[in-house]
Amino acid sequence: MQVPKFREFITETDVGRRDKPMTVAIVTIADSKDPKENTTADLIQKACKKKDIKCVIVNTKSTIITQKDEDKNTLTVYNYDGKNGEHTFTGRDTVCIVRGGALEDEAGLSIISAFQNSQAFMMNTRAAMLTCDNKLTTALLFEKYGIPTPRTAYVSNENNIKTALDMIGGKFPIILKTLTGTQGVGVIKIESYEGLVATLQAMWKLEAEVLIQEYMPSDFDVRTFCVDNKIFASTKRSHSSYDFRSNTHRGAEAEPYILSKEEKELVLKASRASKAYMVGVDHIIYKGKPYLLEINGSPGSGADYEGYQHKDYYSDSEPAGRIDGEKMMSNVIDWVQDRAHWDRQSLVECGWLETIDLDEVGKVRCKFDTGNGSKACALHADEIISDGKIVKWKYDGKTFTKPRHGKSEVFRSNATDEPSEIRPTILMDITFNGFTYKDVEVGLDQRPRSGSDLLVNRDLMRLMNLSVNPNRTFVLSRRLRPIDKKGKPDKVGFDKK
Repeated sequence: MQVPKFREFITETDVGRRDKPMTVAIVTIADSKDPKENTTADLIQKACKKKDIKCVIVNTKSTIITQKDEDKNTLTVYNYDGKNGEHTFTGRDTVCIVRGGALEDEAGLSIISAFQNSQAFMMNTRAAMLTCDNKLTTALLFEKYGIPTPRTAYVSNENNIKTALDMIGGKFPIILKTLTGTQGVGVIKIESYEGLVATLQAMWKLEAEVLIQEYMPSDFDVRTFCVDNKIFASTKRSHSSYDFRSNTHRGAEAEPYILSKEEKELVLKASRASKAYMVGVDHIIYKGKPYLLEINGSPGSGADYEGYQHKDYYSDSEPAGRIDGEKMMSNVIDWVQDRAHWDRQSLVECGWLETIDLDEVGKVRCKFDTGNGSKACALHADEIISDGKIVKWKYDGKTFTKPRHGKSEVFRSNATDEPSEIRPTILMDITFNGFTYKDVEVGLDQRPRSGSDLLVNRDLMRLMNLSVNPNRTFVLSRRLRPIDKKGKPDKVGFDKK
């Protein structure tokens, strides 16, 4: 396949697919325990219908995967609707929205993974969803990034109850939470040590995992809806007179809320830490300071919000008036319609130095050069004999010929508008990590040999869906002994025993 042209590093997109129709896949369960989950899926489907975007709700309780073609990045599902329906998704043209119900069993998690492997744009990856779903994981995440939150401690057995209690201040009342759960289910206010012990014993008998948290009294909390690390909406949820919890499912009243500058900074810091593309961020105001409570990778949409607008991709979010859940989800679909906003998270980690197979040439040490935005990869050539319509060159003592495809212009950082070097390019098949990428444009470079003979550019890395770890070498391939350069062995990435 032909490597797409590089557009822009920060917001690069598949230029060749820009005009292809987009499909939205909502991975959920039709009989979710959360009634709001189905409501949100319905609102997304409604927004897509108005914009003439195909939307498919994939019910994990009935769906089976009948075919996967990782070369073509396609995924076929059967009975996704419980009515024997079949649909084939093309990963690179699919936006996948995961709802919390899909996390309830291994079947749902497997379907999420299948969409990821097809290279669909995951509004939330499997990892991000699982992070947001676990309150202990998020508490540790908040601590790691210095995000202010009520003091929290995990309680696993009776021997560490007192230690955990001391960790959160030792004063009652406190809050007890199960590690997973939404809509306030599993959140209990404990008034005494005796009540804490009794409640913990009952929860452990049900095999529940729990944590305890410092109680910070507040009449309301704020739910902020973030997409692509931008604020889309916020609502104030005032708890009812008969319940300390501020969930709308528990009778809380919701109204639009305009965030302060300090609150915006807190919310966006939590959004970035979660690594979720779409996330609900909950916080309270205690003694005049915002404190984060939770993050939700499957936020509901059943409230009135203060909507936020963005003049462009780089501008801050500004309040724009009252909106409902339907308008909010319409705004989300508007945002992801622009493929420049697709933030694909690489699922496979590789080393900065690896071994690849080049057609005719064989195994070659390559460097994954994340700073290389040129249109072509670069292959070392001992000598370029001719570069007319047929390119003839030498590599490692052998002579090769290929039809010339074009040219690659190289610009140095201190150069003028004129290229400092022009290299002939050819098309080659590259095989790496079990996949073959056909007709990759490669420029021939006659500079002195370095520790790697092929420089892989960002376009190909995107196509391979790789994340480069600068601390590791040969993660996905067998270690290859380097070719001597000027009679001196290159030990980079190869420790001689």
